[in-house]
This record gives sequence, C-alpha cells and structure tokens, in this order.
Amino acid sequence: MKAFLLILLALVLIALGVPLFVLLGGISFGLFAAYEALPPEALLKYVLETLTKPALLAIPMYILSGVLVARGRTAQRLVEVAQSWLGWLPGGLAVAAVLACMAFGAISGSSPVTMIAIGSFLYPAMRARGYPETLALGSVAVGGSLGILIPPSIPMIVYGLVTRTDIERLFLASVIPGLWAGVILIGVAVVLGTWYRLPRERFRLNLALRTTLAALPALGLPVVVLGGIYAGLYNITEAAGVAVLYLFLLEGLLYRTLRWAGLREALAEATTALGSILAIVLMASLLSYFLLLAELPFRVVEWVENLHLNAHMLILAVVAVLLIAGMVMDVLSAILIFAPAFLPAAQGLAISPIFLGVLFILALEIGYLTPPVGLNLFVAMGYFQKSMGTVVRASLPFLFGLLLTLALMVAWPALFGLSV
Repeated sequence: MKAFLLILLALVLIALGVPLFVLLGGISFGLFAAYEALPPEALLKYVLETLTKPALLAIPMYILSGVLVARGRTAQRLVEVAQSWLGWLPGGLAVAAVLACMAFGAISGSSPVTMIAIGSFLYPAMRARGYPETLALGSVAVGGSLGILIPPSIPMIVYGLVTRTDIERLFLASVIPGLWAGVILIGVAVVLGTWYRLPRERFRLNLALRTTLAALPALGLPVVVLGGIYAGLYNITEAAGVAVLYLFLLEGLLYRTLRWAGLREALAEATTALGSILAIVLMASLLSYFLLLAELPFRVVEWVENLHLNAHMLILAVVAVLLIAGMVMDVLSAILIFAPAFLPAAQGLAISPIFLGVLFILALEIGYLTPPVGLNLFVAMGYFQKSMGTVVRASLPFLFGLLLTLALMVAWPALFGLSV
C-alpha cells in the first residue's frame, strides 16, 4: 500500500509538471516518512553535511565563471581563433564550433552554458554561409555537451562527492577521453562538410596569428585553472576561485565588458542556476541516501554476483542502464542514484572508480540530446527556436560520434589513457 501511494504521488507530481527537485524531494521525503527510515533531526544533519562539503563550493564558482565568459568577450575570442585556423576545412565553421566548445568547456564546466555561449556566435554565422541544420545546429548542440567531459566538470565534481573519489584524479583521467570525443566530432563535421560541398574559406596565416595573439589572455584561462590543479598549486575549489578572479580581471580591466549593471545581472543569473542545481543535488542525494539505507547497493552487488558477470559484462550493463537513464533523467540525478548503486559491484570486480566515473560522464553526456528529457535538447529548442524533431535530427550524426567514442572507450580503455 505504501509503495502504491508513493507511485501515485510521483505520477501526480509529474502530471502537475513540477520542477525536478520538487519531484525528487517529494519522493525522497515520502520514502523516509512511509518507511520511518530516519528521524527528522537525522535528515537535517545529513542535509547540512551535504551542503558543507568543501568540493561543493566549486560548483557556484564554475557557474559564475561560465556566465561571465558567456556575457563577455572571451567566448567570441575563442570562436575567432578556431575559425581563423580551421575555416579552410570542409565544414570548417562546424569544426571551429566543436573546438570552441572544447575550449569553453574547460572554463565553464557546464554543457548548456557552453552550447549557448558558442552557438550565439557560430550558429548564425554558419546559417548565413549556407550550412544546413545538421551541421550548424548539430555541431553546437552536441559540441556543447563536451562541457561536462572536458575538465573542470560540474557533474564530475558531483560524482566525486557521491563516490568519495579524488576529483582531481577524475579531471586528469577525463582529459584524453575529452580530446578523443572532440576529435571524433570534428571528423563528423569534416565528413558532413565534404558531403554537402560547402564553401571553404581561404586560410590566411597573418589573420590566424593575429586572432591568436588577441585571444592569448582568453586562451590562458584553461591553462591557469587546469595547470594549477595538476601542478598541485591549488585544489579544485581554489581553482574555481582563481577562474572567477581571472575572469573579473580579464573582462573588467582588459576587455572592459564587465560593468556594475552587467555584474549584477551575471550574479543574478548565476545564483538562479546555482539554486536549481543545488536543489536537484540535495534532493537527489536524499533519495540516494534512502536507497543506501535500504541496502540497494548491496542488493546490486548480490544481483551481479548471482549473474556471475565478469568486469566487461558489468561495464556493458552499466552503459546500457546509463544510456536508458539519460533519456528520462537529469544527469546529476542519474549520477546521484546510480553511482552509489554500481560502485560496490564495480569495486568487487576490481573496476577502478576513476574509470567508472569517466564512463558515467561520457554515457550520460549522450543523454543531454536524447528525448524526452535531454537538457541540451530543451535548451537548444528554446534558444534557437527550433522544434524537438529538428534538434534531434540535426544532432544524430554527432550523437553517433559520441556513441563511437563510448564504444571505443569500453573496448579499448588504454587508447584513452585509462585502465579498468
């Protein structure tokens, strides 16, 4: 009877179209109340412990840095560099879009922010030059998803918090997979550019050098953030603060695009985004906590042991579950629910939590553009004023590129600098 009422509650909340954190919170508190798993004061203590984790402080900083870049001149500089060096290739502007998304992803840590920041410049430029939707929309929509694989990555921080995995090691391990994903998406763009016989720009070395020189301060931001982390100069949270300070100086003093009014708007936008993300993380972590108390991870371990799966079969099972989950769940929620469930089983088969983390991010990255709940899907629909069908069709060739990346990583982890 309790289970039936909880299912009914979830269906009612879905029918009312409530925000995701309300749905997760309703289910979580309903489970704790129905099964009397913990007293209210214990729940409050868990909430406070979750909100005061040091690494959680990095999330608002990276959100603010992404907003500052999107509102300033940094994103435009990155686009100009990529365009000047690669515009001569077939589908050169789409190639530039993917590369710019990779560079921007190393600043923002967010997929939707990356897509909007780069797409606002390159999507109209591609359409003006006769690029079809498959290249113009597909390259920025799917290229933007690299924002959660290229470090620093907000979902990767969440995975590290949930599984107690070293976040800096996760960042380091995701660099080569991120580069491979970008290279494969660039290959898709070149193939499509050749297929559509698009006009190619003449390469001018003086222009490429001039735009690169002008963009050196913007290009220096990923080096400062990631270089400092890997050199041991500061941790992930301190690196986020360094990124925000760098951008304040860059946009405020050098580019002079940051004024008090714009700063207030950026802070308001970042605060709104932070509120929604933290609410989802907190409510999903409560649900994850209940599942832990209900011994779901141990049951998953028992299920795996009863199936007598080897490591490779478990990896395939994890990928299948995550691809399906990505269609119907938010990425952060999927991490918070499935990571604690699969990690004990993976460790029982000597699968590295680092490898599992990169696998999680790459598999769920595909979920950003898969209906019905892909976040980038809805952001692209709203920002570019396109129908769901248009965005899905435009994204398909690039999504196949991400699926190829995932398949290669599962079959040949060493190619990505990983070990199972």
